[in-house]
Amino acid sequence: MKIANGMEFINDEAVIGKWNNIGWLDNTYSTSLESLNEKSGEYDTLYFLPNGESYWIFEGWTKSVLLIHYGGDEPILTYKYDIQRIDNKDYLFFRVEDKTEVFIKVNSKHYTKATLGRHDNINLPFVYDKRVIGKWKSVAFVDAIDAFSPDNECDGLYLKEIEFFSDGRLEQTTMDEVWHDKWTKGSVINLHRTTVAAYEIRVINGTEYLFMEWKMGNYIYGGMEPEFYVFIRS
Repeated sequence: MKIANGMEFINDEAVIGKWNNIGWLDNTYSTSLESLNEKSGEYDTLYFLPNGESYWIFEGWTKSVLLIHYGGDEPILTYKYDIQRIDNKDYLFFRVEDKTEVFIKVNSKHYTKATLGRHDNINLPFVYDKRVIGKWKSVAFVDAIDAFSPDNECDGLYLKEIEFFSDGRLEQTTMDEVWHDKWTKGSVINLHRTTVAAYEIRVINGTEYLFMEWKMGNYIYGGMEPEFYVFIRS
């Protein structure tokens, strides 16, 4: 059986399951927990699914190798990993570029893509919100709402536009496609990702800005807290 990049799948039962990041090392060869730096935030949680199955940006794995694809025309990257038993706990040393991300094993569960990650209750009743109706275009992407300033608006964002219809329908236009979702007062209901993203409107220097949580791969699979898209009326 082959995985991405035409690599032959070789099973490694020891790696299957869930791993949580505990920090990183500033080299690509150490197998020690000494000189461990605080978590970088790049990788929080890793899942190794049976049979090398892929999910999110992880294009599959085979023994000692994990493949990553950041989307679009980017190449599929091949990174090495190895497992060490230290003080009766299993640690995974993931060799990325010029550093090593270190993970501790949480469990050896055989996860499936269908049940993997975090999902929200999307069965919410519709509550009208006159203020949000209409079309909004994206102008920024920030870590937190309070981190936004009108001075850091930018172009070329993945999510281009969002439109709220008065009957609770929602369209999100990305670089690649249009997502048909729903909304209710204070929340965007992402049917295609089974997540509920909070939104709020703030007036800054006389302009209305819509802030919306971005609950996609980083939130669902990566264990990260959501960042925010920022919009103005289109």
